[in-house]
Amino acid sequence: MPKIPSSLTGTAGEHFVVYQLSCLGLVAALPRAGTKGVDILVTNTQGSKSLTIQVKTTDYAVRKRGKKKVPTELQFPLGHKSAKLNDANLFFAFVDLRSLEKLKDQPDVYVVPSKVVHGWCKSWVDKVKLVRLHRRIEEMKPYKNNWDPVVTCLEL
Repeated sequence: MPKIPSSLTGTAGEHFVVYQLSCLGLVAALPRAGTKGVDILVTNTQGSKSLTIQVKTTDYAVRKRGKKKVPTELQFPLGHKSAKLNDANLFFAFVDLRSLEKLKDQPDVYVVPSKVVHGWCKSWVDKVKLVRLHRRIEEMKPYKNNWDPVVTCLEL
């Protein structure tokens, strides 16, 4: 399967997240261009509570290390501005398309509150040119395909 352009990688991630949120019974919308720091607006069906989601997508997040090339960490694009976001009503959805060979598999989504991402990045974000999120696979397991914090945030 040919590599998809990066612009479509991001679009695929955003639409997959909207699909998952809709399956959870939440109202999710992709705002028009020009909405800073917001990829998806999410609300409960009553419209009484809302939050935003910033989506970061990669076609393959797993990185292998060592002589035996053991999967040890995940890497996602992030950016300086996103790494500095810290809002109780903002979540990151880090989407790993996992190369989706022949569309047999579904992507994995790591749902992380922005305050957690901010905590991970605040000590080094201003010292580097390129900001990518690097986290050990074990450290990301609690966030893997775990939409509970989003659902809880939108409950009445």
